[in-house]
Amino acid sequence: MALQWMILTYVVAAEAALALLLTFPSPKLLKNRFVSLISLILQPTLFIVPFAGFQLLDIYWKNEHRLMCTSDICTAAERDRYEKSLLLKWGIGGKVQ
Repeated sequence: MALQWMILTYVVAAEAALALLLTFPSPKLLKNRFVSLISLILQPTLFIVPFAGFQLLDIYWKNEHRLMCTSDICTAAERDRYEKSLLLKWGIGGKVQ
């Protein structure tokens, strides 16, 4: 969760800096070049955002469905629950042997 807040903080800071740079009075030519530079920088990063979202969802899923034992030794029921959660993740139905 701390990583998400850190990334969100950086994104908000970058947006604030861009908003300040674009709202300062400056010649139109300079402003147009700055906007085109920012768009060239942001276009390749659009492919990173869905991948990062997928990675965060995968980490969340693994955290929610990890093997949790109530004691030092896992019982058969706990192992069955863990294996069933993995089979459901991969879309494989049926009973666990």
